[in-house]
This record gives sequence, structure tokens and C-alpha cells, in this order.
Amino acid sequence: MEQTMSPTITLCHEPPDKDRMNALLGDYYDLMIQRIVDMGGKDPSGDGDAIEEFWQEIDCFMPPKGRLYVARTEDGTFVGCGSLKVMDQTRGELKRLFVKPSMRGTGLGRALVQLRIDAAREMGLTELYVDTVSANIEMRGLYAKLGFEEISGYDGCATAKLLPELLPYLTFYRITL
Repeated sequence: MEQTMSPTITLCHEPPDKDRMNALLGDYYDLMIQRIVDMGGKDPSGDGDAIEEFWQEIDCFMPPKGRLYVARTEDGTFVGCGSLKVMDQTRGELKRLFVKPSMRGTGLGRALVQLRIDAAREMGLTELYVDTVSANIEMRGLYAKLGFEEISGYDGCATAKLLPELLPYLTFYRITL
């Protein structure tokens, strides 16, 4: 039986390797787009705009303004990520939680969410918000298990600003810290 080494999760203090991060984000957006299409939605403009937005806002995810965690295997392959963006003095937004299919069921997703919750508390935030594609049952289940409550939406949702046409396909959550 093949043994899989647990990935290492690191807090990025500077932008991660662009090629490896783009590959991971590309996989994430491909999955989300497919789920939107499966729900009857139109394929948005592709993942290029969203990936470019990530790099344009990278400073918002670096300490002290925010957090970006990347999970890597021993050989350096990126297998998961999650970011935290400060919205205002009390609120933060969780973005881009993704775990490669080969690493699902290992607790990696839960660890990436918990690290960002802990970071938000350390940063003095009192509420966290997150959106996800409604068909993304893995994330929706995880957020519910971690105490997030489903809400109708929230002001400042980055996805709604970038791609408002996706609103009918999203589910929103909040947790009070």
C-alpha cells in the first residue's frame, strides 16, 4: 500500500511561486466553473480574470493585511490553499479554499480553514464571511461543521464585485469569532 506524506502548510510572507500558484488556482477555477455549468449557468470568462485579480490583490493576502496559506508536498507541489482578506476593522473574507482531489479526505481543507479563523482572531477580526458555489458540497459541509451559518449574502463580497453574474449560483456564510 502506497503511503502519502502529509503536506506542509505554510503561511506566505511573500508571494508564492507564480507558476505553481497559477496551476493550483487554474485547477480550482476549472472545478468551480464546471460546477456552475452543471447547475445551468454560463461559463464565465474563464479563470484568467480571477487569477489575474488574485495577483493584483496579492498584497491584501500578505501579513499584516491578510493571510495566504499554501499546502505543499515534500517535492514542492502545491496541493491546497486558502486566503484571508481584511474587509474592514472587524470583518474578513475567506477566499480560494482549494484542496486537490488527491488530498481530499485528509483534513487538509479543515486545517486551511482553521488556520485562517485563528489568524482572523489574532488580527482582531470579529466576523468572517465566505462565498462558495452552491454545488460545492465539500466546502458547504465543511463550513457547516466548523460553525459557519448560511446567510443571504454580504456587503463587500469580492466574487460578487468581480463576477456579479455568478450570484445566483453562490451560497454565503458567516461566523462570529
